[in-house]
Amino acid sequence: MKPIPCLLAALAAGLLSTTAPAQGRTDYTLNDGQVQFRVPAEWTAIMEKTEGNPQAVAFQVPDPSAQGSGDAADATVKTRQLKTPAEFAGVVQDELDRSKGQGGYEKDPSNKDSSVHQYFVLRGKTRYLVRDSFFLTGTIAVEVRCQRPLLESTPAAWNAQFDSACNGVVASLKH
Repeated sequence: MKPIPCLLAALAAGLLSTTAPAQGRTDYTLNDGQVQFRVPAEWTAIMEKTEGNPQAVAFQVPDPSAQGSGDAADATVKTRQLKTPAEFAGVVQDELDRSKGQGGYEKDPSNKDSSVHQYFVLRGKTRYLVRDSFFLTGTIAVEVRCQRPLLESTPAAWNAQFDSACNGVVASLKH
């Protein structure tokens, strides 16, 4: 029955075309517009889940130094609708505990920003710097996670630009 694989391939191609990466788009919303944020135009949305609970948008961030390496810089904005604001502390603690369970977890001692949980993990053989920011808007917990591989070939200027862009995403959420 060869027609079935062809039909499945056609359906898969159709689905992929409806979820094609959105490059150049800068404005996003989650939770029916209750959470709004902005990202740099060069970031490509690679996943959007805008229904249900939790909701999230994940972005791949172009890093010329990582091309062909299997490593990639990315950022995710994730929301979780809470029953009451009092649940926020527990949600944050759960995420912190989950991050500490990752391979190679090590808190970044150079981090001076108490509003950011900054740490290192291993993804395969590559060490990554991860930055998690949390805040509450109404009864919606919001997490922004930015992670980038620590590659010797990556210029310091690119790292600074990535970190600044992540700070900009967080700032756009607090408008």
